[in-house]
Amino acid sequence: MEAKLKEYRALRRRKELLDSAKDKIVKSKDKFINFIIPKIFRDMARKEEEVLLMEDEDELDDKSCLIMEESVSEVSEIESLVEDQESWNHCLLKWSIIAVIWLCFYIIFLKLQFGAVYFVVTILIGIYLNTRTGPRRKGEISAYSVFNKNCKSIDGTLKAEQFENEIRFGAGRVRPF
Repeated sequence: MEAKLKEYRALRRRKELLDSAKDKIVKSKDKFINFIIPKIFRDMARKEEEVLLMEDEDELDDKSCLIMEESVSEVSEIESLVEDQESWNHCLLKWSIIAVIWLCFYIIFLKLQFGAVYFVVTILIGIYLNTRTGPRRKGEISAYSVFNKNCKSIDGTLKAEQFENEIRFGAGRVRPF
């Protein structure tokens, strides 16, 4: 009986330690985010949430069940706004961490007198990572009209027919479509 009690206490203690460690990680993450993100952005997000919540409360008090469906759609819009704000915070945090790490390595390579090499190599890696070599998404048209259905070109492309019409009739007389 005492062995079971001892095992139970050990499991409970491990669980408490894990919970406290998780809480510390969450608190340190929040502190880091608060340090990275300026106070102005945090205040703007809080004000938007307060205004949206106040609007929702007023609507629920004043309107009937038919309008309740409309408020449900508005709540889903609010949730999407909150998700957008979270994704903005995540993006800002991610890119600031990447910038700090890149800057640290750049300083190290400057000390080793390889700063220019590091800069050029990272720029080339960035260019490679920002180009897509995979297949196009469904419905996406290519910048090269010969690869599109019916040779359809993207907006803003200067075609030979358009150029010829501009030479003959002037730029003001040519219709782009």
